Amino acid sequence: MNFIMRRWVSFVATAAVLTFLPSCSLQVKVREEWNVISRQPIELGEASRTWESIRKGESPDPEGLEIYNEAVRRAVVQIGGNWASNKDRLSALSTSTGEVNLRVNSVNVQDLGFAEEIVPAAVVRVRRGLRSESVVNGVGASLLVKQPRSEAEPMIPSSGLWYPVTAVLNLDHPAAPVLELIDPTRQGKLTFQGREFPLSANYTAALARDFHDRQFEFNRIAGLLSFDKFADRIGLYRVSAFDAAKQPCLFVHGINSSPATWNETINRLYGDEEIRERYEFWNFGYPTGAPIPYMASRLRESILQMIEYRRSRGAEGAPITIVGHSMGGLLSKAVTISSGDAEWSQLFNVPISQLNVPEEDREMLRKMIYFEPIPQVKRVVFCATPHRGSRMAENPAARLVVDLIEVPSHLLKLSSEIISQSANALTPLGLEFARDRMTSIEQLSSKARTTSEFLNKPLNPAVTYHSIIGNNSAAHVSLEKSSDNIVAYSSAHLEGVASEAVIRKADHGVHRSDGGIEEILRILRLP
Repeated sequence: MNFIMRRWVSFVATAAVLTFLPSCSLQVKVREEWNVISRQPIELGEASRTWESIRKGESPDPEGLEIYNEAVRRAVVQIGGNWASNKDRLSALSTSTGEVNLRVNSVNVQDLGFAEEIVPAAVVRVRRGLRSESVVNGVGASLLVKQPRSEAEPMIPSSGLWYPVTAVLNLDHPAAPVLELIDPTRQGKLTFQGREFPLSANYTAALARDFHDRQFEFNRIAGLLSFDKFADRIGLYRVSAFDAAKQPCLFVHGINSSPATWNETINRLYGDEEIRERYEFWNFGYPTGAPIPYMASRLRESILQMIEYRRSRGAEGAPITIVGHSMGGLLSKAVTISSGDAEWSQLFNVPISQLNVPEEDREMLRKMIYFEPIPQVKRVVFCATPHRGSRMAENPAARLVVDLIEVPSHLLKLSSEIISQSANALTPLGLEFARDRMTSIEQLSSKARTTSEFLNKPLNPAVTYHSIIGNNSAAHVSLEKSSDNIVAYSSAHLEGVASEAVIRKADHGVHRSDGGIEEILRILRLP
């Protein structure tokens, strides 16, 4: 095929993907405007009077509180400037009455010693990608702290992790001020003389800055078509700071999507005090064209890795909640069910121990077919999940897209080796699976054996399930015949769930709709 023809095929394929599969991601754009914070010496006099009134349990006047908060912001900027230009004078603070030495104290911010960058939230402007703000106005200055990925912190993206921190300037002794750093998701208030004062916090700025950096870790179209390009990025990554006392809440995106699809959802969750103080947020990122059983095994492996990571840092036995969108819901369900000899026998005539393949390939097959529920997973929320497949996958345009999807090279190699060396060990169904170049789109067909036999198993009674379903059909269309334009209600509906919410005028992006987010909020508040 010549260059022009390749370009033409690539163009047509991209157009087909864009038309055939709606985007489930939205890019976030952030800009920093440092000129909003004055570089002038800090006025400690009025700031000290405001701090004194707060310590007495008295409400500060709005103007005095803004002067105090501005003093905190300037202190942070000055320390940042010292770090960049003169580390020997790192603690030197320029005030209207002269220079003082500032001491920094972490009240409850873990891993602050690993921080790579600290930015005042006031300088961050969210230009695109989020339609609401989760902001608390109160005492102190909201900051954004960046923690880099390292050997000690492997479960954050290569781009690092931004999370919110609140700075408070303790002026009990104005000549020796202390900058106290507080995690507002663990402690949202100061208490003096029996009275509570909310801490300033800008959760939207921190989340937007984080998504701005990490949103291209899994490009939605390339991630659908090019598995090997993104294979080394598959895994669970923290969206919030680690807290051993919190419960993990995992978000799993669907096909032709990326973790960025959850930006508005998580932004709104941060706006709920009860939820942000209860949950630690995680995203599962993966290239979405790979076969569903294989990606389910990778999700299962990542959850077990997360559990061990948290255990090594003092977290024990916390229940896990998973929120999955579309195909991500199928992956989420797969970690709550079991599979074994019965499924193996549908594909092979010999036990797995007798299959003539290298040991590493045998282990990969074992992870895909032999598994048990992860007991820590206690709740799963399905959002627009095609439990019985989607007619989208049977659209004639799907063939063009499927032909361009890159199946994991090691799976292709394994199939080829089994056919060439152990074809007699395969059942007719197993031979069909080994010969076919199975992708996630094909397995989302209502006619696919994977959907009908592997995924449609009884729900685990030890897990609580919930369904959120979009309904974008005309008002006169009955519920049973309605759909979200991609998944029919008859496929998303599941008997045995604890609750089912049908969101009117919501398409396949129901997890980002106002009604869908409100339902996720309701579910996460449940005991």
